[in-house]
Amino acid sequence: MTASVARLVGTDWEEWANRLLSHHYGPTEYQRVPSKDRGDAGIEGFCIANSLAFQCYGCDEPISVQERYDKQRDKMTEDLTKFIQNKNVLQRLFRPSLKIKRWILFVPLFDSKEIVAHAAKKTKEILSAALPYVDTTFRVMVVQESSYSVAREQLLSTAPQGLRFNQSPITEEEVDAWSTSNDKLVDVLKTKLARLPMIKNEAQLDAFVGRILKWYLMGQELLEQLRKYPDVYEKVIATKSHREEFLALSCLDGIAANARLNEVVADFKNDLQAEAGELHTFSAQHLATEAVADWLMRCPLDFPSPAHD
Repeated sequence: MTASVARLVGTDWEEWANRLLSHHYGPTEYQRVPSKDRGDAGIEGFCIANSLAFQCYGCDEPISVQERYDKQRDKMTEDLTKFIQNKNVLQRLFRPSLKIKRWILFVPLFDSKEIVAHAAKKTKEILSAALPYVDTTFRVMVVQESSYSVAREQLLSTAPQGLRFNQSPITEEEVDAWSTSNDKLVDVLKTKLARLPMIKNEAQLDAFVGRILKWYLMGQELLEQLRKYPDVYEKVIATKSHREEFLALSCLDGIAANARLNEVVADFKNDLQAEAGELHTFSAQHLATEAVADWLMRCPLDFPSPAHD
């Protein structure tokens, strides 16, 4: 299971894209163009040294290849129209002598050759408009986030505390709603936890089940947020899959079945921080508890039945 598409859309993608471009080209070479004051005139920012103009666009995902192309084509058309019509504004932005060589639609992902063909068509239209701020070598292009992978990894790895997300506590109502829709998984969880020697009665069992389910739901919410960072998401999923295979093999030997929950959580947290160093320690902890809860419900992790005299 991997994430092939970044999940940032709209203004969230624009904010991230501007940070990425500024990091790649340098804060004194990449000039962001804010849109709050009467729009962005068809560009999100421009690079002075390279004579590049950028428009950043992240459409809602997941969608089909055709739908993605349609949305990116329409966005390109719309903003290149602005690029022509807002001549007076853009001339003031590019003074005294900057001539744009590339207008780039910067997206999380593109996967249709038709958007490249559309860019070629729009190139001819822009050149035909004979704009004073357009170079004779001008071309419209579409570029995806992976083209800036080095800058992206640098930007993530230099975050002082790593990737950390704001999360609201999981409520009892959320746990109840999820349990109702996933009663078979909850039954598996109850059967396993009931074998633990520390569980003495039904009330303790219900309380522990509720705690495990909160681990799971909080981790699931965090995983969804991590889809915004596909490279990190893939590392987390790959690490979890690897550890899951190890658990399944170990269970055959009765080793993982005897492991205490805290040990399993701590071991997997260490794995995550080693493989996905971009994660804040709090995020790694939540993901580790989510994994244990998931494994308990889906059976890679189990406990031995109590011994009988």
